[in-house]
Amino acid sequence: MKYATVKVPTITMDELTKLQKDYVFFEDMLKTIERKKKKTPGNGFAKMKCKEHMAALEMTFDAIDQGKVLIND
Repeated sequence: MKYATVKVPTITMDELTKLQKDYVFFEDMLKTIERKKKKTPGNGFAKMKCKEHMAALEMTFDAIDQGKVLIND
């Protein structure tokens, strides 16, 4: 019987901390943009980009929670 080896991606604690800080940054920026009363196309674009970045970061966090990405100390 042959076994396949699977290379599991890893991330360091420093990288994880940076990702968490980025998520908080985009979350705060999104809240700031949503509080503005004047609606402009630029604000709509900025909201869309913030949500895209947050979704990508959430996928990374979910992968870490599911054990698909390991954390190295």
